[in-house]
Amino acid sequence: MDDVVLSEEQAHIVAHALGPVNVRDPRGNVLGRIEPRLTPELIAELRRRASSPGPRYSGAQVQARLRALQAEWDRLGGFDEAYMREFLTRLNQSDPGYMRPRDAAG
Repeated sequence: MDDVVLSEEQAHIVAHALGPVNVRDPRGNVLGRIEPRLTPELIAELRRRASSPGPRYSGAQVQARLRALQAEWDRLGGFDEAYMREFLTRLNQSDPGYMRPRDAAG
């Protein structure tokens, strides 16, 4: 069997992943998938995160927010953190619910 030795950065990503990690070639094609080891520590961390309070966002909500931020960045040619926070506040106030945390919508 052949071995592939990961860089320090890659090994860190795999070792600290809470879910599967796809392995891709330079063109982005998936070559394989590394599943995390379900250690008692990982299970405890997953349970802790699942029970913690706070907003929950779907993947679609995150993508919508990132697209809105990118569009604003492109429109203005960039902005600082203060503007970003103010823009996100306006976005939260004006959106129809698709970018708001699930437990805050309505």
